[in-house]
Amino acid sequence: MILLALVKGRGNMFFAPRKKRRNISKKSMVKPMLALTALLLLLFFSLSIMIPDLQVNDYFLLGFSKEDYSTLLVEGLPGLGGVVEFDSLLNRILHIVTSIDSASPASILGYELNFGGWVQAAVVPLALVPTEEEPGGEEDYYLPGQDSQLDEWISIPDNEFPPVQLNGEPMILVYTTHNAESYKPSAGVSKLDGKNGGVAKVSKTFYQAMESRYSIKTIYSDVLHDYPDWTKSYINSMKTVQQVLKKHPSIQLVLDIHRDAGMKTRADTMVKIGNKSCAKVMIVVGTEHARYKENLAFAEKVAAKADKMYPGLIKSIRLAKDRRYNQHLHPRSLLLEFGSDLNTQEDSNNSAVLMADVVAAVLKEK
Repeated sequence: MILLALVKGRGNMFFAPRKKRRNISKKSMVKPMLALTALLLLLFFSLSIMIPDLQVNDYFLLGFSKEDYSTLLVEGLPGLGGVVEFDSLLNRILHIVTSIDSASPASILGYELNFGGWVQAAVVPLALVPTEEEPGGEEDYYLPGQDSQLDEWISIPDNEFPPVQLNGEPMILVYTTHNAESYKPSAGVSKLDGKNGGVAKVSKTFYQAMESRYSIKTIYSDVLHDYPDWTKSYINSMKTVQQVLKKHPSIQLVLDIHRDAGMKTRADTMVKIGNKSCAKVMIVVGTEHARYKENLAFAEKVAAKADKMYPGLIKSIRLAKDRRYNQHLHPRSLLLEFGSDLNTQEDSNNSAVLMADVVAAVLKEK
């Protein structure tokens, strides 16, 4: 449509005789040039969607980095604001030009069928934190019939976060299913079998920050769940969570702390916040239970708050199919991965303190 408008409405601008072209003002060139720029960007973005196996880096043939292109686009199109992440920037351009959120099927359907008014009202605002899906996760062996459930799904109203203090009932449970997971640059190895490794230190840092900075009573469990049989890690940690929830029904949030693996460099999961190096945090939600959307809704709330307070801290929200990660036990149960095994312990500890700030802000919202 944009190209058609260019040809019909402004085509004479490009194909008129030389004398006539001289009479065309520079001002009349602005709109068609912006439209042409938008068209090219949309074509570029559409190509990246139609060819999912083609990496974004493959497009940069002129020696420019993502950051270089992001800066150029923001300078050329001020309406984009201060977005600097290239992938989010392309999504934002599409949204500005067409009002379509490429991550929302409802938005695309509304645009194509001209239902924009009522469909857009139901669409969640464009988020800077991406949500991704994967076929499955690590060793979460889903064994129906071989575990005991809580009698009832815990019901917590969305707007009810009682101001629990250190002398009151605990509000948060933080534990580690894969206790051995560590950070190679600091521990020398990626796993410390039979011991509490680096992720346990992250859990403890988070727990200490919650209590010392915000006086929110937090339970920190250092029970080993992945030794001697790694395949029973989640079955073991599920028992720990069940015991704590039965004893303390006041728990508002359950966090299982992990770290990722398989990255090429430390930089893949690192972000600079202030003057500190921090490990990016990925939020993982398992979909293998009927009410996982309540876990996902809370994950999105945490991610949105983190994006406002510390942009770049949250790497993504990952939906893991055929996995549940004990999240069937509580509506606000999340798995957090702090960096990868290539990050340092300090990277992840720094992020743990920032995540304590984020969680406290979410819990104190009215």
